[in-house]
Amino acid sequence: MNRKKVSRIVIRILLLPVALLLLFVLGTWICHRVKTGRELDLLKEKGYYNPVSVGNHSLNVAKFGNEEGGYTIVALAGIGMGDFPVVARRMTAHLERDNTVVFVDRAGYGLSDDTNREMTLENIVEDYRAALKNAGVEPPYVLLAHSIGGMYASWWAGKYPDEIEAAVFLDGTQLSETTYDDEPDSAVTFEDRALAFLAKIGISRYVLRNEHYLYPDPFSEEEQVLGDVLDLMTQDSVAPVSESGLRRQNARIAWSGIIANDIPKLYICSSWGAQTKEDLIERNQWLNRQIAKNHVDQPLLRTDYDVETSEKILNRMAELRQTILSPYADKMGNCRIVLLPGIHAIYEQKPDACGKLVKDFLSALPAPER
Repeated sequence: MNRKKVSRIVIRILLLPVALLLLFVLGTWICHRVKTGRELDLLKEKGYYNPVSVGNHSLNVAKFGNEEGGYTIVALAGIGMGDFPVVARRMTAHLERDNTVVFVDRAGYGLSDDTNREMTLENIVEDYRAALKNAGVEPPYVLLAHSIGGMYASWWAGKYPDEIEAAVFLDGTQLSETTYDDEPDSAVTFEDRALAFLAKIGISRYVLRNEHYLYPDPFSEEEQVLGDVLDLMTQDSVAPVSESGLRRQNARIAWSGIIANDIPKLYICSSWGAQTKEDLIERNQWLNRQIAKNHVDQPLLRTDYDVETSEKILNRMAELRQTILSPYADKMGNCRIVLLPGIHAIYEQKPDACGKLVKDFLSALPAPER
């Protein structure tokens, strides 16, 4: 066999895996585009799709409930929670009959456009304000903020108090002078952009269950599909990566920017909310059901506590409430803390109890003037 013929065979052998890889990527991209189109139609049908320009990109502003109702409730997601508009509606169902509930996605979340602009605290809040204004959703608002969304809510209420009627923090980030001090600021990297690109062509569908868990009962199959789609659309963006990398900087600005005022505030404390051994057991039993449902490769959490262990955990939670949460609430002013022990995403574990707390809080406020 001559040298040229051997070279051609070697080249063909080497090109074969490359050609197969390209076919795989092309097939994945086509399948992803087709599925995304169908899923987007479903999101539109269910009322989740409403992009609104805020300049160089658009944010999604999904409105539900009674637009002639009492309060305009603006829901702010926790970090990376692209599916928040779907999963939180088990809770907001208690509010939608008598109020307008608006979910505003940050840049890169769900149906909102991605952006290369840094996700600083000010940029995020100004985007929120512009999106609501351009969607025709006028203040004043009741902010309903989960996790890091609470950081944006507290700064918003301090800087623009005339726009905020009340604020509810769903286990919001407990701000202090040292929040996220152990997490150095970081910028979006080439690897982050590469992962976002892979997600855009559909690779993220193969690892979806590694990133987005199955919802607990009694969430429906349709809710799972909608949540999965919004999570996939969040994975192909770099803005949430920028937001995560700026958490420490944003927390410092938020803490220093808090201005005490008389805006009524309710803080629902869950992750630090346990007061009895039974609270700890209930939380772990719920999480164990999720571990089993998702076939997560991790040991089940304990569901038995001796007196010494439970007291140690409960005392630590009480200490955190006393030394971090209470000073945060005091600094904001007119903030009542209510304990609803459970997981951080309490609206998912206890949507009825959570919704009732918010509804009762609103019913105790003076009737809104419209």
